[in-house]
Amino acid sequence: MVLAIFFLALATGIKTPSIFCLAGDQFPEYQVMERNKIFCFLYLSTVFEKFFANILIPLMMGNSCAYKNCYLIYFSTSAGILTFNLGTFIYFRKLFFREHPKGSKLLKILKCILTAIKNHLRHYSWKTPRRDHWLDWASEKFSENHLNEVKVFFRMLLFLLPFPFLWALAEKQTSEWILQSKKMNYSVNGYPVDNEDIQLFFNTALLISLIVVEVVLIPLAEGLQIHFSLIKKMIIGMSFIYFSSLMTFLLELHIENSPRMMPGSRESFVHILNVADTSFQVNFINGHFFYSKMAEAFEEVRNYERIYLDADQQYFHVYINTETFFKGKKILLEEKMTYIVILSGRRPVYSITMVKETTTKPDKGVANVRIMNLLDKDVYIVMSADTYNLTKYKGISSELTIRINRNINLLCVIEKKEHVLELGLLQFGSSYIVLLLKDTPVLTTWKTKKLEIKPLSIEWQLPQFLIMEIGKYLVIFSGMEFFYYEAPKGMKVTMQALWTSTLSSSSLILYSVNYTTSLPKWLEYFLLSTILLALIISCFIIGYCYQEPVLNF
Repeated sequence: MVLAIFFLALATGIKTPSIFCLAGDQFPEYQVMERNKIFCFLYLSTVFEKFFANILIPLMMGNSCAYKNCYLIYFSTSAGILTFNLGTFIYFRKLFFREHPKGSKLLKILKCILTAIKNHLRHYSWKTPRRDHWLDWASEKFSENHLNEVKVFFRMLLFLLPFPFLWALAEKQTSEWILQSKKMNYSVNGYPVDNEDIQLFFNTALLISLIVVEVVLIPLAEGLQIHFSLIKKMIIGMSFIYFSSLMTFLLELHIENSPRMMPGSRESFVHILNVADTSFQVNFINGHFFYSKMAEAFEEVRNYERIYLDADQQYFHVYINTETFFKGKKILLEEKMTYIVILSGRRPVYSITMVKETTTKPDKGVANVRIMNLLDKDVYIVMSADTYNLTKYKGISSELTIRINRNINLLCVIEKKEHVLELGLLQFGSSYIVLLLKDTPVLTTWKTKKLEIKPLSIEWQLPQFLIMEIGKYLVIFSGMEFFYYEAPKGMKVTMQALWTSTLSSSSLILYSVNYTTSLPKWLEYFLLSTILLALIISCFIIGYCYQEPVLNF
């Protein structure tokens, strides 16, 4: 798996800049507008592939994949598409203009830098006349034209410097949207939707918005004689990213101040957790009421299941089934209450367990944790203040108040054998339930966060999503053009590779810098917006000092 990921990353790093430069080389220097359109098409193709995947993948996940692993189908389909693309490209390669490489330009630049440093150190004296630029010390060996190319290369490296941090903050915001969406109501205009529907809806809106920007807004600005240099377009795109982060901050404030969505009269909420080794079809039946849902194994559920009652309390029959298994259980649901239904076990023995969910809100700086024992042995949880005995099969602790720290570990004793119960990172002000699944050869657990759904609809994330993606479009698309036009001849692929590497280097920054989890989410979003503003100002200063002509299309 690691080897496959390595080759995939290597192929992407080689393919992406090469395709950008190959597309740009098909047009002469005077066909600026045509080159602009092909760069735009390359970026829109990445948006279309997400749109295409949102349609294709749910179609592949039909009833035939409900009870078995479908990864073989996914990977074989991907391999078939890649084989078709590779064969098509090889067959039509003669139709493309290809400039043959003439040695390594990067190696020549490195030799120029080493020569300049060596000569500067060798002639370091107050008697030696000063040079305008430190690279001029290599003028005896390299031409003035080559020295100017190296100076341009260094100016572009300086311009690249803030972008890894910009993309890291943008990627951080994108990941925070997922956490924010877990606290929102998954409905659009009152109709419940799932995660696949939301992704398809958002990507469709994005594709339409980008086409409107490219086909309507940009030509309209050019018709009004409003021309922007590529750097100014990038600054505008960064401003859009900043406004998107600001909207995320304001939306989070509104979510924090909104009351939690609770079941109403003659209603109950059910949170289904499947920690078994297979997926189940879950059915709630009582007289005229029937509710059915597919519960995937170890799936992070985003919404409560709303169950309607005919009285203050009512019995329901819960049935779980697969192609070869069927089991039922009778449960009692009360109105205005929230329950957790846990499906556990391994073939051929499975069980259904139901517990009431607490509504206690954790105090500042702490998190609440409930531990449930699904083992066939009694478990003791040892803490500094108390010891909790969890009986076998369905013993559950009261809410444990855990102070936020880097990593939380508890002592767990099973049949006089000590185990370390790793809770991991806990989020400020959140509640968790930890399920003990297996104790041999090591203790295996599964931690899930209690749902805190607010009445606010998920569609409120659409404006900030569109503004963020339009901003990224302006920055990435303009950056592709900028580094293609400004790069010295023979270094266009290298500069495109450096530009695309800033996008992937953001992940390294995020993984190397561990964000503090003890801060409230609204404060974290505010700091994110502030840092983004500082980066935009620094990019604006660098762009102002960089002399670049305005391209009139």
